[in-house]
Amino acid sequence: MDLKKFHVDENKVWFTGGYWPKGVPHQFYDIEDIKEDMKIPGFAGMLHQATKRGYWDNDICLFALGTYIERVTFRTLVEKAKRFGTFLYGLGIRKGDVVAIELPNSINYVVASMGCQYIGATVAGVNPQYKSGEILYELIITEAKVLVVMDALWRMGPSVILETKDNQTKVKYVISTNLLDFITAEGVVFEKLREAIPDFQESVPDEIESVEIFRMKKIISETEPKEIKVDIDPWEDVTVLCMTGGTTGLPKAAMLTYANIGSNLAQMKPWVNLDPGVVTIGIMPFFHSQGATCILAGALNAGLVMVLFPKPPSVGDMCEVINQIEAPQGAIYSGVEILYKLILDYIEEIGVEEFKKKYDIWKKLRYCTSGAGPLHDYVRIPFGEIFPCGIRDAYGLTEASPVVSINPFWGKYKPDKIGLPLPGVDWAIFDPDAFEAGPICDGTPKKGNFGIEHTGELCVAGPMVMKGYLGKTEENIKMWGSKMWLLTGDIGFMDEHGFVAIRDRKKSLIKSAGRSIFPKEVEELIGHHEMISQVAIGGIPDRQRGEKIKAWIKLKKGFKIGRDIDSESMKQWCYDNMAKWKSPHYVEFVRRMPLSNTGKVQTRFLIEKDLKRMKKGKPIKG
Repeated sequence: MDLKKFHVDENKVWFTGGYWPKGVPHQFYDIEDIKEDMKIPGFAGMLHQATKRGYWDNDICLFALGTYIERVTFRTLVEKAKRFGTFLYGLGIRKGDVVAIELPNSINYVVASMGCQYIGATVAGVNPQYKSGEILYELIITEAKVLVVMDALWRMGPSVILETKDNQTKVKYVISTNLLDFITAEGVVFEKLREAIPDFQESVPDEIESVEIFRMKKIISETEPKEIKVDIDPWEDVTVLCMTGGTTGLPKAAMLTYANIGSNLAQMKPWVNLDPGVVTIGIMPFFHSQGATCILAGALNAGLVMVLFPKPPSVGDMCEVINQIEAPQGAIYSGVEILYKLILDYIEEIGVEEFKKKYDIWKKLRYCTSGAGPLHDYVRIPFGEIFPCGIRDAYGLTEASPVVSINPFWGKYKPDKIGLPLPGVDWAIFDPDAFEAGPICDGTPKKGNFGIEHTGELCVAGPMVMKGYLGKTEENIKMWGSKMWLLTGDIGFMDEHGFVAIRDRKKSLIKSAGRSIFPKEVEELIGHHEMISQVAIGGIPDRQRGEKIKAWIKLKKGFKIGRDIDSESMKQWCYDNMAKWKSPHYVEFVRRMPLSNTGKVQTRFLIEKDLKRMKKGKPIKG
């Protein structure tokens, strides 16, 4: 493929406005080694990079159970992955066949994923929190032939689907595993781990009528690896299927090719200085595109040291683990706002001086990015006062593999924006109801419709944009000019320096009495209240206004409803601090917010609760 098809006009204001990071190429095809990376994709490319960049024998995967760390070299991962891939190949799994992996972040997941890549099989990550109906839906639409599952999760979903004669899926093989399968600890340490993680393999029967059962530990110990050559077309062959809601409707499987993910890594390398030895903290789950690319693929292809946690750890445990790791080149943390908020809450509990005395993570962190939702000032500012690296906004979508933009880490940046597009990424603002009319603002002085008054839908183009949705027509990928554009569903505007501000999701916009209210803006304003830990804003249907604004609020520790604050005093505070038409009509205090695995507040679940109350004729809380 001619990489110059992704050329971005050099007159775009993000290149000329004085904010572009020094030393970062403008164009995708000018990035060092990009042509070679595209020529040698997949498993062979990983081996090539490891040899070339010298991390073949480095510890590259550090798996934390509590505060215990299991260290694995790149060489060891490759050897185990070849055994796993050879076994799959022996079952008849070939290039393009789908292997579903229902595992938490772990050595097990890394080995299974690399084993699939070794033979060209496609990985479909399954959320370990899914129940049977959700798992069934994903297995059916991906047409997975193999399910790799944590034995402790078997009874939570897969058993209902597969322990039956009427197996609606194409799964023929199940491979069960346990978090202790790759742990080498002995003595007292091992016994403590064994007590913490009992062996659930007896929960997976040896025989099921519709599928064959195998044990991962036995596969790795008994399979002799074979040299298997696979011809990969990087722009056509899909390496990962990531589930996404897209802009509307039921979850879809986004097809990410080897070139999509390889391109996105290449685009990030010069922006973030991704050099071998940099530690990357792996809390974002691998079934999500941010975990799959930024952490897993980033470590294997760039030689980063990934520190994996099977579930989000306590802040104390995470900091204790980082204390044990040498990080001469620093560490990066690719997270979401709630993770940084939890760190701040922990520091508030023990005090800044005690935190800095006890842990060295504040010195080791070199870059922190926040994505998958807005980064509010009430988190960004206090975090930056404790951690010299601060947090930079990043923006991405599953369909873009996933990173589109990052605020510059050095030089000037704008904290209230989502950054500048990575090399080779083009972006523009279109009318959300008239894409075919062309962009409102395309980032050139000729079409200088900059500023909030020219708000529209952000659309992006570049080599990282997915191949499409599996088995679906892409309504959110359209041709304009000479490029294919991904319609993000996010509403925002571009300023005169090329930075974009996202006002909200197109589908989250609240329409009340003829006005448009952006939940993100109201959340930002309310979030400055000294008693509030988290806030979510949504629209509740109303016959007269169309929608009424509701706030769901979680208080900080130490504050009590009734004694310190109530719904009416909170509403009055809102009236005193923002326009009345933006102020919530309802205020409900909650003990906890419903969060996705990626840390996003699931406002729709809160709204759905109220909709059920309305159907029953009950009043809205708050």
